[in-house]
Amino acid sequence: MVFPKLRWNWASALAILCIGLVLMSGMAQAAHFHALGTVDHDCALCVAAHQLAYTTPLITLDCSSRPVASLPIAIRRVQPRRAIFFRLISRPPPSGTAVLA
Repeated sequence: MVFPKLRWNWASALAILCIGLVLMSGMAQAAHFHALGTVDHDCALCVAAHQLAYTTPLITLDCSSRPVASLPIAIRRVQPRRAIFFRLISRPPPSGTAVLA
């Protein structure tokens, strides 16, 4: 199996850098603690972690339904079968030479 040669450009380097920053910030937040175990009000991570998310009231929609009259059953028309099958009904399209003539 032959693997194609990887080409690095600025977009792929930027993507790897962003992924690395997200992983490092997640580890920093998970491993973050203070000596006394209390929240430090001067620490940016503690302030951001203890901010309350703004809540919005729940939007409810009142749905109502009305009974709908049922559709009548469609009557299927029975077409008589053809006694004679005409072959030119399903003939192939003309060839290209017939169009030019």
